[in-house]
Amino acid sequence: MTKTLVIRYTPRKGSYTKTLFDEFIKLTKGKTELTEVDLSETPPDLLLVENLNLIMDWNNGKRNFSESELSILSNHHEYINQLLRADYVVIAFPIYNFTLPATVKAWVDAIVVSDKTFSFSPETGFIGLCNDKKALSIIVSGFDYSDSEDIKEYASSTIKQNFDFIGIPLEQISAFGVDQNRDRLESILDVAKLEIKSIVNKWFPNES
Repeated sequence: MTKTLVIRYTPRKGSYTKTLFDEFIKLTKGKTELTEVDLSETPPDLLLVENLNLIMDWNNGKRNFSESELSILSNHHEYINQLLRADYVVIAFPIYNFTLPATVKAWVDAIVVSDKTFSFSPETGFIGLCNDKKALSIIVSGFDYSDSEDIKEYASSTIKQNFDFIGIPLEQISAFGVDQNRDRLESILDVAKLEIKSIVNKWFPNES
């Protein structure tokens, strides 16, 4: 059976992101082996002085770390290993102030790591090492950015750029305007649910 890593950041009570995330879980029950990560309960370490420099040492080729240094790196490495074990990755989050919530960006920073999810050499440049996987982002926003020429969101492009960089093609489902267009809330969510169902049927066509 395939393995699917499902990641969510849905701390708000009544979260519409969680509603859509739960829809994916419901539709995939019994079709794939799920590993669920709630970033609000087990947040990634932020890139602060101590672990940032250790990660930079890793990216520069160092491998002889002490036990205490490896302990500091363990939070990041666990997220990487979860990703590497998966065939499919789903990440669901809301937009905060036009972009990724800090906790979600911390997860991205944890999994984009040299010789784990990408490689670099002067001859070949950057190469993603996760080409055997597929991914889906489910993004919810209170504001519908398609209605504005002046206000833009950067969550969609940021998450896609990072998945592309490590070699994982990313499909995206966006439920925008859930607060701005309260009169169309159910319709917005229903459209997203249909898109989720389409992805599930495409990814797991022969699973019972």
